Amino acid sequence: MAGIKSDRFHLGDIIRQLCHHCFMTTCIQTLGIASGLGGPVQACGYAAELLRDEFERQPAHAGLQLQWHMLYPEKKGLKETRLFQLYQKASQFTCYWTETRHPFLVIGGDHSCALGTWAGVLQGLPHSNELGLIWLDAHMDAHTFATTPSGNIHGMPVAALLGKADERLSAVYPTDRFIQPENLLLIGVRSYEAGEYALLQQANVKIIFADQISDFSQTLLAAIEQLSSTCRMIGISLDLDLIDPEDAPGVETPVPGGIKAAALLAALAAVKRHTKLCGLEISEFNPESDRHAKTLHLMRTVVEVFYAD
Repeated sequence: MAGIKSDRFHLGDIIRQLCHHCFMTTCIQTLGIASGLGGPVQACGYAAELLRDEFERQPAHAGLQLQWHMLYPEKKGLKETRLFQLYQKASQFTCYWTETRHPFLVIGGDHSCALGTWAGVLQGLPHSNELGLIWLDAHMDAHTFATTPSGNIHGMPVAALLGKADERLSAVYPTDRFIQPENLLLIGVRSYEAGEYALLQQANVKIIFADQISDFSQTLLAAIEQLSSTCRMIGISLDLDLIDPEDAPGVETPVPGGIKAAALLAALAAVKRHTKLCGLEISEFNPESDRHAKTLHLMRTVVEVFYAD
């Protein structure tokens, strides 16, 4: 523990120095987790670098600045060990930003990045029941190694975050703090397997399926209002496959019938000023299946809509 605490103090010094030149702008601490190890498409690991390069080519709207921090997995070792090490490092960033009340953005590769992002927020809060999490995804991501049909960890982060992981999955999760089931809302689901659905039903997690949504802005606003009544901070974890593949073709696991991009952008604009929102995580961008950079540009627009004044 002493080593981790020392790392976090050093991390705080670095971030304070980097933020010195953010005066007079909205400076968003941005963590790029350059890994696709948790899913079948390794190209997802390039998402953060591609988005960072996109903003370098054409800077964000006036007043918005992204302060980038990049993390990469070790090149050697067992995959699950490498993921644990990566997500432990990621959790140190989001823990510090939670403690110091810095709004943050996380750009993952595959959605297993949530194991690091939200573990850190949980560690940064006095009590684990103070975090509310909105999971925007076509999938439930609530498998364990006992139920997964694929063996890919990007289909398991919700189970780990709830404290429902098996021993093998627990070894990848970098904390012993968990989200309370009543503080987790899944929105936009339209593809799932029986095993993960059973886990969520047993935990009594609220799920809003895609075909139950008529007004996405109202759905998201209602979710935030529900969580804000009991939670100190609220995070949003966005898997880009929430969006209809016509609008976002560049995702790792596309599912027809998703939320339209315009509806998502309108909803994020409607909720972004809520005082309890602590951060946004975006995952599952696959550049190999993108068309004319359509999804990359949409990811950029999501960031600008959510964070720019």
